[in-house]
Amino acid sequence: MNAELKTITPLLIIGIFSILLAACASVSQQEQFLSARIHSSPQKSEGTCTESVVTTGRDSVVIAGLSPDNISFFDWNIYKGSLDGWDSDFLRLSGGKDIILLQEASLDKRLQEVLQQQNLYWNLNNAFLYREHETGVLLASTIPAIASCGQRTREPIIGIAKTILIAKYAIENSDKELLVANIHGINFTLGTGAYREQFDGLERILQNHDGPLVVAGDFNNWSDGRSVIISDMATRLSLQTLAFEDENRTTFFGDPVDHIFYRGLKPLDYKVHSVDSSDHNPISVSFQLLNVELE
Repeated sequence: MNAELKTITPLLIIGIFSILLAACASVSQQEQFLSARIHSSPQKSEGTCTESVVTTGRDSVVIAGLSPDNISFFDWNIYKGSLDGWDSDFLRLSGGKDIILLQEASLDKRLQEVLQQQNLYWNLNNAFLYREHETGVLLASTIPAIASCGQRTREPIIGIAKTILIAKYAIENSDKELLVANIHGINFTLGTGAYREQFDGLERILQNHDGPLVVAGDFNNWSDGRSVIISDMATRLSLQTLAFEDENRTTFFGDPVDHIFYRGLKPLDYKVHSVDSSDHNPISVSFQLLNVELE
């Protein structure tokens, strides 16, 4: 394939996706941040990120914490739950995980049912309405978050938003607290300016946290320029990247776009699961807390 064709093909694909997505999605003028405790109805609130998500301490009534010996994650772009079998794959693969990160989570009745079935607390930062359901990034967990907040960025070309969700969790027998960021990276751009702005906004919040950290999700880093932006952020935040041996991650223009970065933690095991119920393969990983101070 010659250089001109390599350039034209991505632009054609972006154009087609732009038309299709814009036709069935709408963006509300005001950000919608939704949360729910176990077996409760979702509540809307203000959830824009400030430094408070980092500085807020744990409430004295919050007793439960994550086990420092094994903190398990499940990360998946569920493609708005639009393909058959996503719910059975979700229940089968995410069962027993401490923290679940979903991208393109469309908050319809079935998604709420499976979250309740797993007895999970959850927060969703809405990016847009898809078939009249709030859709964005979702963080679910077996214990309530100490604090959580969201960031929202519009796609420059199509105007559809992408969102980030950040939450902090207590750890048993430790004064350290785990910060988790779930990201859906901007996709439809011709340059990297808006993409860089999205990650700069995320980094401004994360840099205030000096404890263990996980940054995961669908980064949409389908170009060298985008990958450099992620790599530079990881370096500044002292993040390591989970290196996959069996490379079953979803690729876009030849590059894996689903990633898990971490700090202050030791990977115990991880796996990429091959599924037909989404255009992304989910990832599961378990970590152990490291008892070391950051330099």
